Amino acid sequence: MGGRSDGTVARTEDGVGIFHGTVRLDNGGGFASVKADLPEPFDASHYTGIELLTRGDGRTYKIGLRNSVDRRSIVYQHAFTPDTEDWSRIQLPFSDFVPTWRGKTITDAEPLDLEHLASVSLFVSGRQVGEFRRRMQDWVLF
Repeated sequence: MGGRSDGTVARTEDGVGIFHGTVRLDNGGGFASVKADLPEPFDASHYTGIELLTRGDGRTYKIGLRNSVDRRSIVYQHAFTPDTEDWSRIQLPFSDFVPTWRGKTITDAEPLDLEHLASVSLFVSGRQVGEFRRRMQDWVLF
């Protein structure tokens, strides 16, 4: 995309995942993300959503789900803002994930196909400039 933002996920010795980096606006930037492709498409049709145990830094984050491993495919996103002081349990129902393309909502997209989830992404977007750090202890399907 031309931006100069960066983001990565690291794991501490005690098992806490940390999504951290820096959002910059240079060259059309304004977001940072990481993406994990699943080894096989996952059938989540027997679940209602994702529950996170997380702690944030005051920024709003997003989880993204795709039915393809292609970065150019539609990503279904759900935004959330975790508490900064305490660990928060946040439930993100699949029915509330919004189809997007390059950050813009797609109004005529097919619904998320829960029988074929192919990748999961973490985002910090919306031009929230500066260093970011979100901690994750756990996530489960509910």
